[in-house]
Amino acid sequence: MTPIMLFAAYAVVLVVALYIFVYIPNKKKQRQMKELHGSLTPGDVVITMGGIAGTVTEVNGDYVTLLLDKNTGTTMEVVLYAISQIREKASA
Repeated sequence: MTPIMLFAAYAVVLVVALYIFVYIPNKKKQRQMKELHGSLTPGDVVITMGGIAGTVTEVNGDYVTLLLDKNTGTTMEVVLYAISQIREKASA
């Protein structure tokens, strides 16, 4: 086997390995986050990427309004994609 063919074989193996170990899991995670963002409803308790916990009061396009403190009525508007997890779903 010539060195060029050996190099080409290693390159193909490397590309296949990257596809299997990087691209597929990343695509799966993106799909899960898209489903999470699509399922947000007022009343859900969420945590942002920055660690802020709050209750969703309104979903308006790419922005979500969070109620941070019920006593003072403190709210914060964050980008939808900053929501990293739903801690508690709203009761239906």
